Amino acid sequence: MAEQFLSRLSQIEASIATLGETLKRMITILTSVTEIKSELKVTKQEILDALSKQAQTRAPAATDETSSVVREEFKRLESSLTEAIERLRDEVAQSIQNIQVGAPVYEAEPAVATVGASPAASKVPADRAMQVADILQSIIKSLKMGCLAGDVAQTLADSKTDIMKIVPSDPIMVKIDRWIGMVAGYPKRNELQAKDILKLKQEIKAEIAKYQPA
Repeated sequence: MAEQFLSRLSQIEASIATLGETLKRMITILTSVTEIKSELKVTKQEILDALSKQAQTRAPAATDETSSVVREEFKRLESSLTEAIERLRDEVAQSIQNIQVGAPVYEAEPAVATVGASPAASKVPADRAMQVADILQSIIKSLKMGCLAGDVAQTLADSKTDIMKIVPSDPIMVKIDRWIGMVAGYPKRNELQAKDILKLKQEIKAEIAKYQPA
């Protein structure tokens, strides 16, 4: 189920990226159509002004008829453009509705009781083990949606330093180095993906259980 959850998150990320590109194209098209409408209005006024200046050299009936034809033609063009804009807006709205941006509901499988499945307890004295567990818990609190890779890497490094003061040599150091390596794959100013945040939290919680008293 965890794999399905992570796969669904990846699909949502891809859908959001696709929607972003679609919106960019739609905005470009809408901008172009709006500019065309503005140019048509200006051109319409210029033609009407020119017809007014020629009114003295032509019969009034012919001039009125020509002006009427021009007005009707521009109304038709403006109506067509307006309909095109409305269709584009509807398509954008439909695209947004078709993509469910909300996080998927993760339904965990019923837990099955197993003998001997509990994590191996740490050999660190109880008082020190609790201190290590508290530090690891603080790392989890920093792993929020939108957290930056650089900030997480710094938190991990600081936590490692604090733990070394409590237990100079402990297997948790290797785990922290691996987590730092995972985060180092991101540019410092980029946000961690939800799937990596979830993975880090799961692994850190598993380590915390080893340092908490039975």
